[in-house]
Amino acid sequence: MKKELFKSYFIMAVWKLFELIFKIRYRFNYVGLENIPKNRAVMLLGNHVSWIDWFILQLPIKKRINYIIDKDIYNWKLFNWAFKMAELIPVSKKASKDSFIETSKRLKNGRIIAIFPEGEISRSSEIAKFYRGYEYIERNSAVIVPFHIDGVFGSLFARHKGDSKRCFLKKREITLYFGKPISHEIKADELRDRVIKLKRMKI
Repeated sequence: MKKELFKSYFIMAVWKLFELIFKIRYRFNYVGLENIPKNRAVMLLGNHVSWIDWFILQLPIKKRINYIIDKDIYNWKLFNWAFKMAELIPVSKKASKDSFIETSKRLKNGRIIAIFPEGEISRSSEIAKFYRGYEYIERNSAVIVPFHIDGVFGSLFARHKGDSKRCFLKKREITLYFGKPISHEIKADELRDRVIKLKRMKI
């Protein structure tokens, strides 16, 4: 009991620290939050633009999001303890079955799962190919919500730095668009097109 309480307080303290640091340099805007049900399992699927996408997604959502993460990154000795505490789900191309089973189990228990189908942080301004891994997860118990993160390219945490220069004193505007729930049967190519259109459509 004491261990769980300590874990809870520790996570809250770390989260508040991250929130304070990032809000100094970024202004976050959220469009379509009403598309995320509060009392059901949710699978969030969208583009991957930076090392802080997890924070951008989690900030406006009260329930903890469980992320799927590359197993090689999950096993980094320096951060592995934190990844375990955050209940991340490691996955690898060679052994993904157990990860998909665990993800399905959490969805059936009403959790929120976030997946970046590109498989890695984008190295250009274009959204890369979406991989089909999420299609093998039992997701009928969840609401599928697409998202599009915009405004991060060029930042310290993005791989694609862009061409435009910004005033250091001006906060960067980051907008996250949540689309309306989509079919459980949506394929990777169609999902990618849907995510691309989100920003253009302004929901």
